Amino acid sequence: MKISDLIMMSVRSLWRRKLRTFLTILGVVIGASSIILMLSLGIAMDSNFKEQLAGMQSLTIVEVYPNNWDDPKAPKLNDKAVETISKLPGVQMVVPKRSLQAYLRFGKYATSWQVEIRGLSAQEMEALGYKVEQGRLFTDQDKNSILLGQELCREFVKAGQEINWRNPPPPMEFKVGEDVLKLDVGRYTGDTNEPQTDSQGNRVEVPKQPKVTVSGMFGPEDWENSYSAVIPLEIFNKLKEDQERYNKQLYGEENNRNQDDNQYGNLRVKVIDEDSVISVQEAINEAGYRASSPMEYLNEMKKASNSIQIMLGGIGAISLVVAAIGITNTMMMSIYERTKEIGVMKVIGAKLTDIKKMFLVEALVIGALGGTVGVLFSYLLSYALNKFGPQVAGEMFAMLGSGGSNVSIIPPWLALAALLFSTVIGLISGYFPARRAMGLSALSAIKTE
Repeated sequence: MKISDLIMMSVRSLWRRKLRTFLTILGVVIGASSIILMLSLGIAMDSNFKEQLAGMQSLTIVEVYPNNWDDPKAPKLNDKAVETISKLPGVQMVVPKRSLQAYLRFGKYATSWQVEIRGLSAQEMEALGYKVEQGRLFTDQDKNSILLGQELCREFVKAGQEINWRNPPPPMEFKVGEDVLKLDVGRYTGDTNEPQTDSQGNRVEVPKQPKVTVSGMFGPEDWENSYSAVIPLEIFNKLKEDQERYNKQLYGEENNRNQDDNQYGNLRVKVIDEDSVISVQEAINEAGYRASSPMEYLNEMKKASNSIQIMLGGIGAISLVVAAIGITNTMMMSIYERTKEIGVMKVIGAKLTDIKKMFLVEALVIGALGGTVGVLFSYLLSYALNKFGPQVAGEMFAMLGSGGSNVSIIPPWLALAALLFSTVIGLISGYFPARRAMGLSALSAIKTE
């Protein structure tokens, strides 16, 4: 018997019992959509974990700190450490943290206290994935530029005054590409705003205040740079030298000495891809430093998420098992109702394999059709969850430590796997009834009323 004839006979048989066929297919639809939606919640949780961490920090960045607290003989963070770590496999660039504290001055306004000023090159900013909301990042040709954090703009008051936190001033609005600020590393007394004197009471001349143009503003979501400013490396090094010379004159060389001999507070290691992050981190730890990265937290989150996915997938699989029982029951009922038809087919010479295939095709059609409708229904429900249910589902994800834009994510592989699984379940469910149909006696079947 041709396969096309088998399919047509199976479809006609299912169509004669529309209600029962519909209810059986509905069971498969519910089972397939349940398992898809349950797994999609776990996949969305994974994606939201990753999105949340990537929003805080690049997933390919490893933070390196000195390990002198645990081991006084541990290697220091200096230029030699930068050179050593740069040679590790998988490392793209090592960026030392260069920072100092200084006032920002804008006309008669200034920051109420010294803020963090960091020095970076254009290549280092590109490697770290820096972006600005207004203006642009400075290039190697920009020698006197500055990038400002959003929250930093709220700290400007008239020089010598302090911020009234009960009634804070509005953020200073800078014209990107036009406004010029001054960098002041001087120390001042709180009550008179006069430069501090050294231990003998002698006035120490405040270094010259270099001028920089505001070239860009970091966005409000950039928490790392919200309260700091970034300047080109060349002007930073000059400002650092001025500050060290000034502090030596003000406090004395002995009091200004770095006690732990670490040249840098920490290093940021840019790794070539996410798959290499953990291996690079382990290599840095083995070298005697203390390293951490978002990927290790992401891996821990994934372990917890995988456990939740297994639980949710198990719940959905139960519905599909129930649907498989429904398919088996439907096919068994079909055999009892068509016993005489089966007997006639055997008498006129139909092959046992053709009878078996006919019932298997019916079960397969039920599974495939139910799986297809289940996939489409799942996409519809997923869209509704993402569109209308973020508030309710968002609270659940917040309790699990996640946050993101999607409640449910159905990747193509999941839809395809669910469709294939539903079809196979239908085929398996129809195997026992098909075997039973093959085993019926032709004469007994014909006599059945």
